[in-house]
Amino acid sequence: MSTKLRLQLRIMVLALRKSGFRSLLALGVVGLGIAAMMIMLALSAGADRELQAITEKIGKNLFVVTAGKVMPQVGRGQGWYVSTKLKLVDVKTMREQIPGIRTIVPILETSLQVKLDNKALTTQVRGVTPGFTEVRNFQLDEGRLLDDKDGLAKSRVAVVGAFAAKKLNDGFSMVGETVWIAGIPFEVVGQLKEKGTATDGQNEDDQILIPLETAQRRVFNVESLSRLLVQVKYQEQMDVVQSATREVLRASHELDGDVKDDFNILSLVRNDQVRRISSGFLQGLAQIFALVTLVIGGAGVLAVTYLNVKDRTSEIGLRMAIGARRKDIANLFVAEACVLSVLGGLSGILIGGVGILALKQLTGWQMAVDLRGVTIPFVVSVLLGLVFGALPATHASRVTPVEALRDA
Repeated sequence: MSTKLRLQLRIMVLALRKSGFRSLLALGVVGLGIAAMMIMLALSAGADRELQAITEKIGKNLFVVTAGKVMPQVGRGQGWYVSTKLKLVDVKTMREQIPGIRTIVPILETSLQVKLDNKALTTQVRGVTPGFTEVRNFQLDEGRLLDDKDGLAKSRVAVVGAFAAKKLNDGFSMVGETVWIAGIPFEVVGQLKEKGTATDGQNEDDQILIPLETAQRRVFNVESLSRLLVQVKYQEQMDVVQSATREVLRASHELDGDVKDDFNILSLVRNDQVRRISSGFLQGLAQIFALVTLVIGGAGVLAVTYLNVKDRTSEIGLRMAIGARRKDIANLFVAEACVLSVLGGLSGILIGGVGILALKQLTGWQMAVDLRGVTIPFVVSVLLGLVFGALPATHASRVTPVEALRDA
C-alpha cells in the first residue's frame, strides 16, 4: 500500500471519528436497511428452495383428474355416488386431442386390507401403469418396479411402500414375500424408498402398487378409473391443458351444457401457490422496510458527508491552495461516504445473518442465504455511498481557496 493511500485512509478514519455520533447513527440506519434486504432475499431464496423441494417430491407440472360425485338418475336411488365414466378411453382421447401433455397415468385405487402371514394392514392399494413411479418421483429401494409385461400378463405382482413394509414385515425387505390383497396372493417384486408426507398431509409411503390391468380384472372387476395423473410438458401450459382437458372429457362423457362435470380437475401445486403468496406477502413487507431504511440510511450518509464538508472548509481551502484539484476534493468525500456506507453494509450483513437465524428458529420459515443474498446488499451499500455522497462532494469541490480560508 502506497504512502499516499495510507495517508488518505488515515484522514478518512479521523474524519469519521471526529463526526462521532452522527456517523454511528448513519452507519446504524444503513446497517438496518442492508439487514432488511438480506432477510428479504433469504425469504425469497428459502421460498424458491421449498417450492423446488415440494415439486421434486410430488412431481413436476402435474395435475389430477378425479372421478366426481354425481346424482343418480330418477328412480335409481338417492344421494350422491362416484361417477364410473372415467375410463382408459379418456386417456387415449386426451393423448390424441390435447397438445402439451407429456404423460398420463391412469390410477384405480381404494383402501384394502393386506395380509402377510399373521399381520394385517389397511393401506392404499393402487392399480397403476409403469409411469406412475417416474411421474411421482418414487425411488426404488430393492427389487424392481412394475413394467409393461406385468400389465399385459395381468400378473399378480406388487411393489410396496416403505411404511407398508415396515408395518407388515417390521422394516425388513419384503421382496420375494407373498401378500394377500382382497384374498388374492401377490408376489412382492419391489420395495420403494421412504418419501415422507405429501403436501396434503397424506403418507406417501402407505401404499402398495399393482398393475392397473390386474387391479381392474382380478381385484376390483371394474372398467372405470379413480383418477388420472397428468403431466404437462411446460408449466406455462398448465392452465391451457386443464381447460382443454375439461372440454375433451365433457365431450367424451356426452355431458350437455347445463350438466355438472362428472369429474374434478385438481392442481397438485395449490398448497405451493398458497406458500408462494404467503412468502410474497412477507417479502413485500421486507421490501418496504428495506426501501424505507435504505432511504433513511442514504439520507444519513448525505447529512454526515455534508456536515463534514462544512466542518472542514478550512482543510478544503488549504488543500486547494497547495495544489489539490477539484476532482481530488470530490473523490476524498465520495470515498469517505463509501467507507461509511460499506461499514454500515458489513454491519447490516452481520445483523441480517443473526436475524435470519433467529427468524428461522422462532417462526420455522424456510430461509436460505446464497451468494446473491450477500453480494447484492454489499453492492447496494457501496452504491449508497456513491449516490448520496456525490452531492456534498460536488459542493466541496466547488469551494474556492480564498472563500474557504476567509470563512475559516
